[in-house]
Amino acid sequence: MNIFSSVSLIFLCIVTGCDNYNHIDYSSFNIDPKIITSQDQQGFIITDTYSPFTIPSDFANLKNASQSLINSNWLSNPHYLEDIYHLIYQFNQTHIDDSTIFVQSLYNSALIYKKNMIEVNMLKRQLQDDVNNKLNYYQQEIALINTRLSIMKMTEEQHIENIAMIKNTIKEKQQYYTKLRRELKEELHAIQLNNDLIFILISDIKFKYNAHNTINCSTYLGDYKKLNLVSPYACIYYNHDELITKVPVNNQQQINVIFEHYVPKLWHTMVELNGHFEPSYGKQVFNSYLQKDLVIANNNLAEKRLMSTKPRPYDAIGLEIKRLMKLNFEMNTNINKALLDDNNHINISTPTFYSKLAPLFSNGKIRDPIINFSLLCKNNSLIEKFTQKYAVKILNEYPKSLTFQIEKNGTFTLPKIRAKHYKIVLNVNENYSVIYNGRRVLTPPTDFTQASPNTTTVQYNLNRLINQQLFEKWIDS
Repeated sequence: MNIFSSVSLIFLCIVTGCDNYNHIDYSSFNIDPKIITSQDQQGFIITDTYSPFTIPSDFANLKNASQSLINSNWLSNPHYLEDIYHLIYQFNQTHIDDSTIFVQSLYNSALIYKKNMIEVNMLKRQLQDDVNNKLNYYQQEIALINTRLSIMKMTEEQHIENIAMIKNTIKEKQQYYTKLRRELKEELHAIQLNNDLIFILISDIKFKYNAHNTINCSTYLGDYKKLNLVSPYACIYYNHDELITKVPVNNQQQINVIFEHYVPKLWHTMVELNGHFEPSYGKQVFNSYLQKDLVIANNNLAEKRLMSTKPRPYDAIGLEIKRLMKLNFEMNTNINKALLDDNNHINISTPTFYSKLAPLFSNGKIRDPIINFSLLCKNNSLIEKFTQKYAVKILNEYPKSLTFQIEKNGTFTLPKIRAKHYKIVLNVNENYSVIYNGRRVLTPPTDFTQASPNTTTVQYNLNRLINQQLFEKWIDS
């Protein structure tokens, strides 16, 4: 320790007492005093709980998210754009100026991705239209053949029995429908409505069918009220408000209860018998109902009888089977299943679809959205600038209770150390640090010299050591 430092320390001891002060003797470490006086010195206490060498989870997450995005397939990842914006957020949260170049590159990646997806969706629609047209043709032809085969394989007696069974079911449903209307009429009589009003209420019941892909239907569709039934494909309504206004006010509550019971049953039975023609769609909305089944069954019987008049009818079955096999072969040949998912929708994640993008890559309409960001992440010089700033960020955010300032004369006040195992790092300059290992030592020395026990020197300061660790973490893929 030089004379000036000793005198200064003695003076401090006289004024405040020496117990609270420590000192590093720079001269014993052969450190040029000019370097010391040119910059502020800082010290850090490292414990088992707190260490600047612990890679922050935010940094690890940032690195992992960057690598994950680079390795991700932009075409098959449905969350690709979301991942880009999340990574932008992570870079912005570092509050490091050197992250700007990464953020700008990611914004450009998002723009390229959006443009890519416009082209992808155009191609997808073209391919889907082609597939749909082919599927519709083949499915219709195959359905016709299967229908003819079904007709051929049934005997005439079986066709007749089928017709009789459908007619019997229709009769039962018609009787049940009549019974429902009669019971409804009796219920309305019971609350003493006149016959004319009862006739109007029953005759004027009308329904609306609103195709829907959810069971959560709105209560009203215009002035039509939702029926109290669950349908997986549609919401069913009836003209409740129109009917209820025809009824005296004192009977309306009773009418509500009666309608809630009978109207759903009337609808269900009516649909089973006749389906439902929805004016707003201009078509019959049910593919199968008893009256239609009866027409088909009668037509099948007529066709069966016509087939029976032809010579060698069993040969016709063989011909139809051959046609069926031929159509199935053509369908499998002309429709590339490798492009489709299980629902026959174009799957853009397949290698087959990706191969169809080759012309778009060639003419520049589609580009790799992440290539520039990937190159930035592999630029060691750029990454090191970023990790240098991140190292500063780590030290700036280190718990203040574990840091202390070192005066130019080497004097400093150590915070109270509660940990059993600790290290004291004295940052001298960018090329020099002094580290004291306080493991199993309750009280650190007052004076730190090159000869102090458990004291070592490192040819880097803490910033550079942390930066090196962060840099290696980033480039380690």
